Amino acid sequence: MSRYHDDHLQPDGAAERLLAARGASITVRPALEGDLPALARLEALCFAEQPYPFFVLRQLFDVHGRHLLVIGTSTEVYGYVLLAAGPGRDRNWVLSIAVAAEYRGHGYGRRLMTELHLLASAEGIGDLWVTVAPENAASLTLAHSLGYVVAGRAQDYLGPGQDRLVMVCRAG
Repeated sequence: MSRYHDDHLQPDGAAERLLAARGASITVRPALEGDLPALARLEALCFAEQPYPFFVLRQLFDVHGRHLLVIGTSTEVYGYVLLAAGPGRDRNWVLSIAVAAEYRGHGYGRRLMTELHLLASAEGIGDLWVTVAPENAASLTLAHSLGYVVAGRAQDYLGPGQDRLVMVCRAG
């Protein structure tokens, strides 16, 4: 979304069946400190032009750790999503969501966002906001399917030529 990399395809179950045959399962869970190196690698792969440096990931983990969710197996991180809940919890931003290229198309981005919405609801967190590149059709499709609507357009949001649509999903 603001830094979204996944697509909107529904899971076909093939990846899960293969992992089940190997005795592994795919889960969404809160990130652990030990996941930070994997998140840094994922950042470099998904956001080659502007990845979060390790120290920023570390600080985001320290400040927003309980709203940093990962998806993968017990030994591998496939993707993550990060929410920054604001003061008063009325302006809460999905700061980043990423799924490694080889795991896209299985609905992992949708699973991450769905779990994030459930967590936010359980904690009484209000509206969720995201920014999406106007040309990112997959992100827009996913956001719309989750109830996000365009609230405006921000020119140069992430720097010159980096316009974003500002979207909101209203609580309740």
